[in-house]
Amino acid sequence: MKVFLSGCALIAFTAGCGTIQDAGTIINMTEACSSATKIANELLTKLPALAGDPPGLDKALGDAAAQLEQAGLRSGDTTLNEALTGLADVYKGIDGGAADSAQKVRAATTGHLQVINAACGGL
Repeated sequence: MKVFLSGCALIAFTAGCGTIQDAGTIINMTEACSSATKIANELLTKLPALAGDPPGLDKALGDAAAQLEQAGLRSGDTTLNEALTGLADVYKGIDGGAADSAQKVRAATTGHLQVINAACGGL
């Protein structure tokens, strides 16, 4: 059995597939944006309890960085991935034993969340 599609039907069919793929990307981006906000907020909430625990802060920073990197990869969006990876890289570069580590975490999180929110584009 042969099936013939007119030019319009073929265009509608392929456009429909693109729309489904776009919807999947939007869902992935939405989940990544939500995850990034949650990860950052959880880290900020933990900061006071980790003030006297440099190894604990290092672990929390490493865990948050890994989660941000995974969210970026799942997002399917280059700009969002770069924004999430950027914050992850900053977290990995902060020494939990430094006197100003909590201040650096707060400043980096605040600055990068603005970039991440822009990459999320109102999703």
